[in-house]
Amino acid sequence: MDYNTALHVLEIDVCELPNNIYDKLNLKYLKKKYHKLALKYHPDKNDNTQESNDKFKKINEAYNFLIQFCEEDNEEINEQQTNDADENLNDSLNYNFDYVDILRLFMKGILRGKYSKLISKIVGEIVVGYKKISVKLFEDLDKTTCLNIYRFLSKYRSTLHLSQEIIEEIKIIILKKYDNVLTYKLNPTINDLFNNNIYKLCVENKLYLVPLWYNEVYFDSPDGEIFVICEPDLSPNITIDEENNIYVNKEIVFSDLHNYFVNNLNLTIGIGEKVFEIPLEDLYIKKEQYYKIKNKGITKIMNDDIYDISEKANIIIKISIVC
Repeated sequence: MDYNTALHVLEIDVCELPNNIYDKLNLKYLKKKYHKLALKYHPDKNDNTQESNDKFKKINEAYNFLIQFCEEDNEEINEQQTNDADENLNDSLNYNFDYVDILRLFMKGILRGKYSKLISKIVGEIVVGYKKISVKLFEDLDKTTCLNIYRFLSKYRSTLHLSQEIIEEIKIIILKKYDNVLTYKLNPTINDLFNNNIYKLCVENKLYLVPLWYNEVYFDSPDGEIFVICEPDLSPNITIDEENNIYVNKEIVFSDLHNYFVNNLNLTIGIGEKVFEIPLEDLYIKKEQYYKIKNKGITKIMNDDIYDISEKANIIIKISIVC
């Protein structure tokens, strides 16, 4: 395996790397990409098909190849030194690495200071399906831990192969456990997200401003915690990931593509009221290709300031040519 092939397998955009592609990769970034793809394509979660086994093997090969080009920053080194000794997990992962271990590493990378063995145990039991989801699963947990588990599972449900029904079931259990948690569900349009619209939520004569580009927002109120879920009303061919990147599936009939080339037309992609153009020279005549429109999507999630709209996420378009 060569460097560029490994980057492609782990879905790392070469254009975002330094001009010298052999400059050191950031280890934290590489691990996050690896863990996410390893969870998504692990054979245990894909009926152990030959295709999933081959895909998972390539992901591991790419990770093990690229890790030699990585450097650890001080934060990564310090975190590694403070890992609990009894876990004894080796991050130089191999093809036989267990799904639960990958899940644990993924959680540690995402949750950071909020991570605990208890959270890992509960999430593992839900995701892997060892136990039926019930109130008993959460009975010994405090409210903060319960909400942290829900937030994690809700945000990464596609990566973890969790259905929306399971997420709803967990939410209902948690809300029943804490009667001082007020919950609201909003369904913004894609145009609301592009326009950075804010919903004015009035509870007990107090106004709360909800940024609709966040999938969930929390407020403290005199009557308890307010929990707002935003589930955008999207077209079937559009999804939004946990980093607010928009993914669009676009099918083009081969004869129409030929017409684009003959008449030197750009390919237009409509997302709500927005229209984006893909230059003809950037397209290939191939069955499937991806095109990234950088920093033109909806607002990125900024944990320090939920109202910060200064940075935009990407739009990734999957173009499929059909007969």
